[in-house]
Parts: sequence; structure tokens; C-alpha cells
Amino acid sequence: MIELINITKTYNNTITAIKDISLKINDGDIFGIIGLSGAGKSTLVRCINLLEKPTSGEIIVDEQKILNINNKELLRMRKNIGTIFQNFNLLEQRTVFKNVAFPLELNGVDKNTIKEEVARLLKLVDLEDKANSYPSELSGGQKQRVAIARALANSPKYLICDEATSALDPKTTDSILKLLLEINKKFGVTIILISHDMSVIYSICNKVAVLDEAHIVEEGDVEQIFKNPQSDIAKRFIEFKRLEVK
Repeated sequence: MIELINITKTYNNTITAIKDISLKINDGDIFGIIGLSGAGKSTLVRCINLLEKPTSGEIIVDEQKILNINNKELLRMRKNIGTIFQNFNLLEQRTVFKNVAFPLELNGVDKNTIKEEVARLLKLVDLEDKANSYPSELSGGQKQRVAIARALANSPKYLICDEATSALDPKTTDSILKLLLEINKKFGVTIILISHDMSVIYSICNKVAVLDEAHIVEEGDVEQIFKNPQSDIAKRFIEFKRLEVK
């Protein structure tokens, strides 16, 4: 479980990106975090893996307080939290195989094991035939599948998806969401899904927190919030989704 307790992040003592945020993300959840651009979504998830250190508050991952852990413990913790991004962040000069292998190489895994693991992961994301291709030869959806395979290379318990479908067309978005759902069900990976699109959240998440102007304004079961939103921003997201369906 990941627990955030009264997390605040302020830049230059003047700009508050997130304020007094408390969340519990249970094992096995697909937990959505939704908000408009600038609401604080990305800052929040960057605090979870300590790419950003909160100004105040506490973060507990699997019953361990992580804000003051040493570098060795930090590296171990980050191996347990995979991340995929909107812009894929692939290494353009490396093949698909070598992109997925990269985390394993950094951890000193032997070549035979790397070969077996990369083959397994490429099969999982349905890219076995693209092992020797370069990112420039792939579609957006294929690039994101490579990024997912790479994020899973260290067998993480948690997977952060930071606007992972924002650059994709609707059909490709659906295929990526189905893949994430399969990963959650098959391997028990807890997924934290960041989006500004209620359709994405509604598709696969069981829980959601709604951010607005650095605060959580609503949190709970996706179905419950969709049926009976309380905050103005949640009502706007849900109304927009209903208009899309029409």
C-alpha cells in the first residue's frame, strides 16, 4: 500500500503545486488521479517515487516511511515503482530489445536472463516481431507498449502511468488501457493512472481522486463519483464524458 499523509509541495516558497493531500492506494487498485492541466497531478506522482521531495508531509510505501531513506534504499524503492510517460522517453539510438533490456543491464543481470526476460516482456505487450526495430520505426501505440515493457522489467509492485495515453488516438488508447488492465489482473500490479480524461479513468480504474488547484476535492469509488459527483470540477469532467458518449 502507498499512503500519502498531508503532502504539500511548494516551489521557491511561493508556488504551491499540491497542498495538504492525503491518499491511500491499496494493493491491487487501479487508482485514477484526474485534474486539469496545472492541478498538481504530475507533481503528486513525482512525490510518490521521490523524483520530487515534498515540502512537508509523509509518504509510506509498504509500511516504510521513505522521505529520509538513504540512497541505497531509495534505489531499491524506485525499482519497485515503474513509470511510463506521455512522451514514451525511449532511447532513440537503442533497439526495442535494448530499450527493454536497459533497466536489467543497469542492475547487472546476466545476458542470458536478460534475453529471456525481454522476450517474455515483448510477448506480453505483443511486440515480439519488433525486437530489432528502432523507436523511429514504431507507431505511438507501439512506443508506449515498449515503454510499458521497460517499466515492467524490474518486476515492480507499482506502475505509475503519467498521462500515458494523452498522445494516442482513441483506438490506440483503448488497446493500451486493455493491456494495463491485463497487467493488473495477471500480475497484481497496482496501477496509478494520471489523466485529464474521465473516459480513461472510467474505463479501468476502481478508485479516483479529483484534483483542483492543488487540492483533492473528491475521492472514492469511480462508479460512485460518476453517478453522484459532489465537486464542480468532477461534474464538469463527467458531463464532458457523457457528451462524448452521445
